[in-house]
Amino acid sequence: MIRTFKFFLGIFLLPFCWVLIETFLVLLRADTLAGAYWRSPEFLAFGIGSVLWLVLFFCCRNRFMMWLYVAGHELTHALFVLICRGKVSKVHISSDGGHILTNRNNFLISLSPYFFPFYTVVAILIWILAIWVVGKPEPVNPAWLYGAIGFTWMFHLSFTVWMSIRDQPDLEQNGRLFSFVIIFLVNMLL
Repeated sequence: MIRTFKFFLGIFLLPFCWVLIETFLVLLRADTLAGAYWRSPEFLAFGIGSVLWLVLFFCCRNRFMMWLYVAGHELTHALFVLICRGKVSKVHISSDGGHILTNRNNFLISLSPYFFPFYTVVAILIWILAIWVVGKPEPVNPAWLYGAIGFTWMFHLSFTVWMSIRDQPDLEQNGRLFSFVIIFLVNMLL
């Protein structure tokens, strides 16, 4: 019954996916024609970080990277369990996979690792903490932050796509159509 409802909800949300992608492409085109943003040091740093990650992902993917992905994935599940006022009793992480034991589960908890860029949030929090601790009076060059965001966000996107096409219980639990629609919508909004 609930899976059927989620299936039809996924179908209902498909036009919103179309509107978001069309809006994204229109804004991308407008920014491309204006050209100023694409030449900024921040975008350059973001692009360099993104390309560096993609080179690592496609040329040097290894067990440690897989462990990092699984760690971020399971810690995101745990974080969203806590946000949804649940309790996490165990977190297991290995390069072969992982899981958490909890007293609560819903679509938000099960799909969160596919739309919440865990390491990007960690990088931003580290940046904020560093500025707060150092307390620099002059403005800090944000290029390093944008580079870290590009690197970590591309980590999130590449592993999300790579793992989504594999057998993932998180996606099966809510139905693949509903899961992919929610993942797409939230990633586009981010």
